[in-house]
Amino acid sequence: MTVYGQQGRITSGGFSMERSEAKTSVLVAAQTEKTAVQIRNILPAGFGRVSFTDSLTAARQKLAAEQMDMLIVFLPLKDCTGLDAVVDLQMKYPMMGILLLVRSEGYEQTVYRVQDAGIMVLERPISTMTFQQTLNIMNTMRKRVAALSRENDKLRKKLDDERYISRAKGLLIEKGLMTEQEAHRYLEKQAMDNAISKKEIALRVIRDSGRIVTSVKS
Repeated sequence: MTVYGQQGRITSGGFSMERSEAKTSVLVAAQTEKTAVQIRNILPAGFGRVSFTDSLTAARQKLAAEQMDMLIVFLPLKDCTGLDAVVDLQMKYPMMGILLLVRSEGYEQTVYRVQDAGIMVLERPISTMTFQQTLNIMNTMRKRVAALSRENDKLRKKLDDERYISRAKGLLIEKGLMTEQEAHRYLEKQAMDNAISKKEIALRVIRDSGRIVTSVKS
C-alpha cells in the first residue's frame, strides 16, 4: 500500500519519501505510516529528503547505509523497550540531531535518561508551532556544531602539519646544512617543485635523516 501525503509519498517497502530539494535530511521512526505522514506534513520549511522506518532496528540499518541530519523517533516503537539504544545512536552519530516524541506519562523520566546525551524530548500531544520551533533550533545548533567540528579538524590537521615541518627544519639546522630561513625556503621550494605539500617534504627529510616517523596521518 502507498499512502500519499501533502507533498510526497511513503512507500510501504521501507517507508521512503522525498521532496525535490535536498536540504536537511530527516529519518522518522514510527510504528505506523499514518503517524509518519502526520509528522512529515508538519516539518518546517527547509527540510528536504525524508525517510521513514517502522522500527529502531530498521532506523539503525538505514543510518549505517546513509547519513541523515535528523532522527525523529515517535515512541513507543515495537523493538525499543528502553532508551539505551537511542542514546547509543546519538553517541555513534554525534553530528545528527535526535528528537523523541513521547507520551506525557513518560516525559520526565525520558528527559532524565537522555538529556546528558544531547537528545531533545517533546511531550505529546504537541502543537505544530512547538514542533517546528524545536526542530529549527535543533537544526541550527546541529549546523553550528558541524561547522565547529570542521574548523577543529582543519586546526588539528594544521597543527599536525606544523609539527612535522618544525621537526624537519630542526633536522636541517641541526646538521649544520641551513639556517632557519634557508630551511623554511628549502621546504617551500621542494613542495612547489614537486607539487606536494610541505608536510610531505618534511616527512621525506625526517625519513632521510634516519628518524622513524610514527602515527602519521595524511
